Amino acid sequence: MKAQQIAQTYIDNKIVPIPLNKSGDGKGVLIANWQNIYFEAKDFNESNNFGTNIGLNNWIDVDLDSKNAVFFGAKFLKNTLTMGILDPEIASKVHTTHYFYNAEGSNVKEYKCRTYPDGKTIAELRVEGNTVVEPSIAESKLFDKKFVKRKFNNSPGVICEDKNLYNNFNKVCVASVLQTVIASDNMPFVKLTSCLKRYCPNWTDSEIFDFCEAVASSIKGKGGRSIFSWKKIKAKIKSSLNNWEKENTKAAGYQSFAKEVGLDEFYCREMFEWIGKVPIEGSKEDRKTIIDFKQMAMSENAFLREVERSYLAAGLICSVGLYVVAGKPKQGKSRLMKDLAYKVQNGGTWLGHSVDEGDVLLLSLEDNEDSMNIDIKAMGLQYRKKPTTFVDQCPSLERGLVESIELWHKQMDNPKLIIIDTFQKVKPMGSQKTKNANAYEVDYHYLSQLHATAKNLKICIIYVHHLSQADKSHSWDKIMGSTGHQGVTDAMYMLDRVEGTHKGTFKGLGRNIPGFEMDIEWNSNPKEPMTFQYVGDTFEIKTKEHKRSIFKAMKQLALDGQSEVKPSDVYKVLNFVSNKEKGTCNTNMQRMRKRGELREGEKYGTYKLPYTLESYDDDGNLKTGDEPWTVDDGVNHGEIDFEADKIKSNH
Repeated sequence: MKAQQIAQTYIDNKIVPIPLNKSGDGKGVLIANWQNIYFEAKDFNESNNFGTNIGLNNWIDVDLDSKNAVFFGAKFLKNTLTMGILDPEIASKVHTTHYFYNAEGSNVKEYKCRTYPDGKTIAELRVEGNTVVEPSIAESKLFDKKFVKRKFNNSPGVICEDKNLYNNFNKVCVASVLQTVIASDNMPFVKLTSCLKRYCPNWTDSEIFDFCEAVASSIKGKGGRSIFSWKKIKAKIKSSLNNWEKENTKAAGYQSFAKEVGLDEFYCREMFEWIGKVPIEGSKEDRKTIIDFKQMAMSENAFLREVERSYLAAGLICSVGLYVVAGKPKQGKSRLMKDLAYKVQNGGTWLGHSVDEGDVLLLSLEDNEDSMNIDIKAMGLQYRKKPTTFVDQCPSLERGLVESIELWHKQMDNPKLIIIDTFQKVKPMGSQKTKNANAYEVDYHYLSQLHATAKNLKICIIYVHHLSQADKSHSWDKIMGSTGHQGVTDAMYMLDRVEGTHKGTFKGLGRNIPGFEMDIEWNSNPKEPMTFQYVGDTFEIKTKEHKRSIFKAMKQLALDGQSEVKPSDVYKVLNFVSNKEKGTCNTNMQRMRKRGELREGEKYGTYKLPYTLESYDDDGNLKTGDEPWTVDDGVNHGEIDFEADKIKSNH
């Protein structure tokens, strides 16, 4: 059949066709604004593949991207218009990969994507976009991007509604994951039953049996035959359900199930959230859990296995986890994060530390396109490879943010970093789920979603946040909001800029990095990139400054006739009053003596300069050049052993 005839057939059946480009993956649309165009038959020719416009059709497309999902789609999805792909090796075999439903009768209102623990897609719910249709031949994820033909399984007229589509879709996705991790017909099904009973209170016992049977039947051996006895599993499930109401029953939760089957705990919790509701631990809805700590404790092998931590920015930020960067308003947090985004996207160093190159999503939600344009030009980055940059407004948490992140992650070849600037822009306001919760519970609830996303996708997520105006004794308590920010994040970072100057400090503290504090300086030269530059380690810089102050004070005391001094003499010259200042000075003088930078005086507890007064300038710096101590007198003045009682010096 000619292309225009095929197109007209679609139009007659009230299906909106799209002319696709056969080159590449066979799915491309080269026409601008195609999402809003009702194409006519004359717009098609023999060089076209065919797609259909999901949005204009008012359809929902359940796109099954994995073989597990194809299997469970037939178990849990309601009969409707379906389309499959022809098996590239068995020409007569069709794998049903698309279920099309009328959007009017569905409880699905936005795009959803579910992924396996390794980040690969299980299935998608698509409410708009383009789907390749019969008779096109295009790439397929199901067969490792081989080119395969699309084929409708029934008439377009049979498309139907499904008011429970979202629930049925999630059953497909959860079952697809379980098929990959369950390896026994005993405890995994016992604990799965407890979790379904606990988290899916609307499921009937019959529904639990049907779900578990579908999962059990999907797990097959090499010959393609089921390896489990459903009769045995059914008895286990029945026993578990019968004992459910007993107060002392060891009713497993997601943590116990995750450990049993080898799933990440955060991923497992989210997986059960797809099909039910996991209550906040300790809440009224949370059922008592009795855990056998001895049986479930870490094994010896868990301690002995090799674990190597990887870094996004060497020594500063780990590759996986949730992190907060906090600071006062208008101190340069956003510019610092933009600099990191471009360094990761292009490779290089950030604040003097090498970064791991990869794809970046920059959600710069307090910017607009003009301000972003100006900033990137000022930073000298306009011709560098751009991260995925999104400005203005994006979905909030629980309103599509996590799903949008998962979609981006799926689209990128090497996703590494997501920056959210700022957290307040994605934090839901007035959610029913948190209306009775305190500030800590609210922050913990939403940040845990970001934390779980980072763990599940094995990616680094950094969000920008502000400091409160309140004066707090502990600097990290200044992070605005509750201590939930400190509790959930894997590490915290703080930017503190010295008011009225270009100088500042950047420090970090966390469970997966050593604490650090570095000096940075804003480069305001219009001919150079306007960003923060690494100056050095704050402790080392402060120590050097303190050493110069000690040299300067001791020189002044020597000029006044006091060549041997106690630390208390130095305190007076430097006007040290607090015990902390005095203690630091005393410690530094002891270290300087051990390193040969000071000498021990004749009296106990006194120090003197190792070189002549002319060797030090007015600022306390040891002069370089024609040093008087470099004369060849046979004495090693640079490595004096002050512990020995044999000191030779010409000075």
